[in-house]
Amino acid sequence: MKLNETGHRALELREGLRLKPYLDTQGVPTIAMGNTFYLDGKKVTMLDKPLTLNEAKTLSRTVADIFANKVDYLVTSNINQNQFNALVSLAYNIGIYGFRKSTVLKLVNKNPNDPMIRQAFMLWTKNKELIGRRKSEVNQYFSL
Repeated sequence: MKLNETGHRALELREGLRLKPYLDTQGVPTIAMGNTFYLDGKKVTMLDKPLTLNEAKTLSRTVADIFANKVDYLVTSNINQNQFNALVSLAYNIGIYGFRKSTVLKLVNKNPNDPMIRQAFMLWTKNKELIGRRKSEVNQYFSL
């Protein structure tokens, strides 16, 4: 599966899109949609010039599509587009390693309609600011 336009827009709303470098919650230089590296592999620094809107969207969408490919590989059950988009959003935020080891993935691969998936998403709320995001992802996951 691929991340569709709805999935890209939802991810952009959840992540935010910043044109200038900023420090993330861990103090790591970041740009666009939480990107810590550019497509050429160069790390983001606080001295980098701002991106144009087009550059930021290209970077973010390319990285999101990389995550989508990895999620598609890891999910072995049949899921719908909304479920896939929500899983990519989660993986983008927690990292592919976290997603690979997550209860969410285990439950989805066992039964993608298991209501316990809702609680499994909510396990990924270290910061209170993530509660709204997880609720949004869960609602997307369980929407038809």
